[in-house]
Amino acid sequence: MNNFLVPSLFFICIIASYFYKRYLTQKYLSLLLKYKLDKKEDEYMTLLSSIPIKLYFSSIMIMILKIKYYLDTNQYAQIKVLTEQLLSSSYKNKDLVRILLSVYVYYLDFGHRSDALEIYNFLTNHINEKSNATFYHELKELKKIYIDHDRNYIRVLEKKIEKTKVLPEVVILYFRLAKLYEFIGDMDKSKQFLIRAKDVSDSKEQIKQLDQLIGM
Repeated sequence: MNNFLVPSLFFICIIASYFYKRYLTQKYLSLLLKYKLDKKEDEYMTLLSSIPIKLYFSSIMIMILKIKYYLDTNQYAQIKVLTEQLLSSSYKNKDLVRILLSVYVYYLDFGHRSDALEIYNFLTNHINEKSNATFYHELKELKKIYIDHDRNYIRVLEKKIEKTKVLPEVVILYFRLAKLYEFIGDMDKSKQFLIRAKDVSDSKEQIKQLDQLIGM
């Protein structure tokens, strides 16, 4: 009986510990979200640097939460500092890729072309093209649109739209085509494809954002 009881209690303790950690993780995530929504940056960053957070969150998770805060609040200077730290860090490639792709898109969206190019070069030199074909293609496509302003890529996007049946992807392709026309100076065409993106979108938030862009 005693031999059975000891391992049983051991496993009960493990299970209880797991659920307690899960509870605390959700609690701290909820608190971080509240601080973020209330625009309490000092409280958010203080909590993110606290001992409980360091106990229950991995270092990569803490970095993701920190950089996501700055991305969502458009704090270029802070993002730049953290990006430099990331580029010289010892994080695993898959973790770096996950964070830096978000930074890459941010830099492109806000016109920081040289910064985006630095991220692009880093990522293309640190990932395997064959085993990450989709990701690699995404990097190159965004570069052709946002950095190179490649007119020849217009036809590529048009062909992709013709073949694509998945609605969210069509919206993205229309938007990218609109951006490329904007970059080469054809604002009428750009507006035309923003309207098409809006017409096929089924997301209220997306439609709202597209309306704002069309009205500009």
